[in-house]
Amino acid sequence: MNKEVPQTLADRMLELQQQFCDGGHPAESDAQIADAILDHILERERLRHRVVGGTPAADAVDNATLSTMAEWDTDDPALSHLEKALRRFASGRVVDAVTLLKRAITTRQQVVSDEQRRRASMPRNPDPLQELIVDIVRRKPAISGKELERALHSEIGNGLIQGIDET
Repeated sequence: MNKEVPQTLADRMLELQQQFCDGGHPAESDAQIADAILDHILERERLRHRVVGGTPAADAVDNATLSTMAEWDTDDPALSHLEKALRRFASGRVVDAVTLLKRAITTRQQVVSDEQRRRASMPRNPDPLQELIVDIVRRKPAISGKELERALHSEIGNGLIQGIDET
């Protein structure tokens, strides 16, 4: 006999999240994306409150969730786009909510990209091993690879350079 083990609330939440993540496709319209997001939010809250969809209890949870989304207020500027999107979802402007989220994601990606570009162009502190190699080659420009390796082992082994272990 194969008895089915009841899922915990956490398992059911993870399953719902996985279904949501696996359910989309690149050709979805903003309206389809908006419907999927709103359905996911409402279903997640129904699960959290342990009510079954299509019942009066589920309708009450959905109404409370939409009301909370419409009234949500945060002082965190990093969450302002999310706050606006949730309000739009709650008021039925679901496509506008998705458009806002897409714009916020694109803006954030550009900010991150600009920051990475800025960091990449900044001068870096020289690596102590690289400095040691340059110093050895300056002293003996015609040094072979094997001689350089021996010189490095010798200088590292003698403790002339800190922060590099001889391994």
